[in-house]
Amino acid sequence: MTRNMRMHVRIVRMYVYRYVLLINTYTGHLIRISWAGVMSDYFAALNGVKQGGVVSPVLFCMYMDDLLLSLSRSGVGCYIGLSFVGAIAFADDIVLISPTPFAMRKLLSICDSFALEFDILFNAAKSKFLVILANKWRSLCTSMNECNFNIGGNPIENVTSYPHLGHVINSSFNDNDDIKHRRQQFIGQSNNVFCFFAKLDLCVKIKLFKAFCSSIYGCELWNLDSVIVQDFCSTWRMAVRRLLGLPYNTHCYLLPLLINSLPVFDEICKRSASFIVSCLFSHSSLVRSIAWTGVLNGKYTSVLGKNCFLCCKRFGWSVDEFTLDRLKWRNDNFMAFCDVDIDCNQRLTANLLFELICLREGYFCFDSFNNFLSTAEINLLISDVASN
Repeated sequence: MTRNMRMHVRIVRMYVYRYVLLINTYTGHLIRISWAGVMSDYFAALNGVKQGGVVSPVLFCMYMDDLLLSLSRSGVGCYIGLSFVGAIAFADDIVLISPTPFAMRKLLSICDSFALEFDILFNAAKSKFLVILANKWRSLCTSMNECNFNIGGNPIENVTSYPHLGHVINSSFNDNDDIKHRRQQFIGQSNNVFCFFAKLDLCVKIKLFKAFCSSIYGCELWNLDSVIVQDFCSTWRMAVRRLLGLPYNTHCYLLPLLINSLPVFDEICKRSASFIVSCLFSHSSLVRSIAWTGVLNGKYTSVLGKNCFLCCKRFGWSVDEFTLDRLKWRNDNFMAFCDVDIDCNQRLTANLLFELICLREGYFCFDSFNNFLSTAEINLLISDVASN
């Protein structure tokens, strides 16, 4: 046997072993259910992939690939140029997008045929349909909402907003519902930190606040010139004042300096700018095409374009540097940019206020102050410095 033949035999054996291992993993697997301490008999798991398994996402993608190919070959649904975008899938979440009710029913019928052939079930109770119309077609909104769609013989509910992968999409096609949702989540997270960790050291509470209340998931997709974004920023400032025990009229510029962070709007702008650049240089040609079209041609119509120019104006970037990814995204650079807007008197005020807070919390211990100043008097000084 030649060397090449031996190599081919080894490759064949490797694939056979993997195939046998995969078959045994899914056909010889027995499970049982524990309920209130009582164990059921063993039974075979004959369908589905193992939750948490390393190869489960790959196997599921292979399983669903035929459905996506059938949908793309249907000739209906939405397109961007020549690219089919009528079916967007992530894990077990599938979104169908079509310009007309007829096209949507055809896409749903393909899903029904696939489910019948491969013995799967689409959950109609978790499926929703959302109608989004351009302003010039708003008169058709009522008739479009009266359309009926079914999956697996069961009706699909019509909604005006729905969270997809954590981001709330509404029929008006703006971010207001998602921003309000994030604002409510932020308030809940902040209250948890304030209530459950009220007796901890202030430095610990600041770290907890920055770790658990500052994710702002999905803010990269927001329209930055929306008034609702400013409402979120106002809520963030109120939370920081409460965290530090400061009066409600504390100057806004003091808050990021006291907790050593970017102002919340600058943080959102930074994340939005980073997201746009990652889209401009994405491995997906479709994502790149959409991003470049939005940035170059959608200055006043596209969220990406408007956010791009707003960030460039706010941080003093040139559009060419931004679109060519010649910027440094380190947090220190953004902190330095924000420091430029703080004059010497404001910085001295922030330092004085920080020292008074440390004195109130017991970090500093000055005999001359302790002899003449009570906690109430220190709080009065803090109030005067923070608001004047």
